[in-house]
Amino acid sequence: MICRKSSLNEIKTLIRECLNQIYETDGSILERNKGKGVCERSIVFRFAYYLQNKIPNYFVDCDFNSSFERYLDVNISVRNRERSGKPIENRDGTITKRFVDVIVHKRDCNDENNLICFEIKKWNNYDKKQIEKDKNNLRMITSEYGYVYGFHIFVHKVKTKTKWSIYKNGRLIESEVLVFKNEAGN
Repeated sequence: MICRKSSLNEIKTLIRECLNQIYETDGSILERNKGKGVCERSIVFRFAYYLQNKIPNYFVDCDFNSSFERYLDVNISVRNRERSGKPIENRDGTITKRFVDVIVHKRDCNDENNLICFEIKKWNNYDKKQIEKDKNNLRMITSEYGYVYGFHIFVHKVKTKTKWSIYKNGRLIESEVLVFKNEAGN
């Protein structure tokens, strides 16, 4: 069962299985619309659906625009209040309330229950400004909001060209083209 104590390799295996399931079960969605594929949100949903089936002890949410902030009440007791989005500092120093494509969490105010977050892009959506925003989101969410890992996944029409970058504690720790079991001869 995946949890905060799971190794990165266990989590990567699980994510690779979900991506593989998209290629094996839903591959036609990558070919539709004259080879451009369906809307990126459709791919994100399928990924989240498969992920939820593999992690039943957490919620897997797409575009979840709610979070909590801690504050001190008049008695100087720590309290939590709900807010929309997560305030994220942009590279220019401004603050924007953001949410990422997919989060794996417990839907409560305890940052220890935040597990993994994902930004997902299609092979033909390579907008540099959007990619920088995604990277910044993953850096901030893995450093400020308790998520153990952040994955920036580029889903390619061709499975062997799919790649990811992994963030932990606000830093990029790994970037690679994925190798699926049947391609590696395993």
